[in-house]
Amino acid sequence: MTQSTKDLILKSLPFLRNHKAIISRLRMLRRYKGDPAKPNIMHIAVTDKCNMSCPFCLYRNDNKRSRTIDADKAISLIREIDSPVVLMSGGEPLIHGKILETTRKIVQECREAGRITGVLTNGVTLKKVLMKAYPEFRPGSKFFIQISIDGLKDVHDELRGHFDLIMENIAFARDAGHLIYTNTVVSKDNIEFLNDIMGFVSGVSDRIYLNPMVNNENALDRNGLRKLGEFIQSRQDMRIGNSINFGKFLNGRRDLKCMFHSLISVTPTGKIKFPCYCYGEGSEYVDSFQEYIDRVKARREDFEEKRAPQCRNCYTHCLHEADVYAQHYWDEIIEQAKRPACLYKKYVRPLYTKVT
Repeated sequence: MTQSTKDLILKSLPFLRNHKAIISRLRMLRRYKGDPAKPNIMHIAVTDKCNMSCPFCLYRNDNKRSRTIDADKAISLIREIDSPVVLMSGGEPLIHGKILETTRKIVQECREAGRITGVLTNGVTLKKVLMKAYPEFRPGSKFFIQISIDGLKDVHDELRGHFDLIMENIAFARDAGHLIYTNTVVSKDNIEFLNDIMGFVSGVSDRIYLNPMVNNENALDRNGLRKLGEFIQSRQDMRIGNSINFGKFLNGRRDLKCMFHSLISVTPTGKIKFPCYCYGEGSEYVDSFQEYIDRVKARREDFEEKRAPQCRNCYTHCLHEADVYAQHYWDEIIEQAKRPACLYKKYVRPLYTKVT
């Protein structure tokens, strides 16, 4: 294989990777199509107990409650809601004891049903859990572990702590064959170090998500959001999970509806949160999926158009873009999907056939 052939194939890879992500979004959109009875993502807060106390965390003051969802209740909701993606978080879902046992049961249910399954963890106990070789946590193409990394050692330790331990645990998980996604909460404390953070994180992560901090004195102002948006738009080569459209949204694009019902959130009490997981004071909690659907149908326009007071300056709905942006950029995505497919047919497949 000549060097020019290698260069062409390597040049094609980012397009092919984007093509795969686009097709995945289209498949999800075909299922969803704005129907609240078919959410794309189900988020389960397994517990509100945590083994850390991050200053910006929503659950920071909830540790004394120590509520953990009933596994049978969670499994019943998973089967009823039937979303293709299930995410588990906390608090911290990998704390040993009842919490870990509950997480294991939920993961087992999801994997047996063929769902894309993710465990969102701070990573502190990850190696200890994986060393137990629980079959539910075996590596797989539809199972990923997502860990928060908010900076290089000094910055991360100031914000969360345990940097060295978490890096050791990530290395162990990757060596075992696990898909590792990372999440960086971007705030005033680390916005200036994004290039350094991404340069480091891209070496330990299969996919990177950048989430702006909310409801905190260190949350990004408009200038910070614009800077983050520009960064996302310019760095699509670094496996950033956020789409270019998310960058545009942070940059001031505000004419998108909020498809809040595309992600359904279940609390540690087993109740479904309405309207969405990030809505604060005034949230309602319902006992059944049907009750949730009824409330969405009755009030969806207010929340989709962001008329509710808490929604007016909210951008977090764009974090679940697989359906949100596809809903509004269907034609654009179709066009994007054609280009890398043609590139593959025209260059990569013939080259691969020729050299093998």
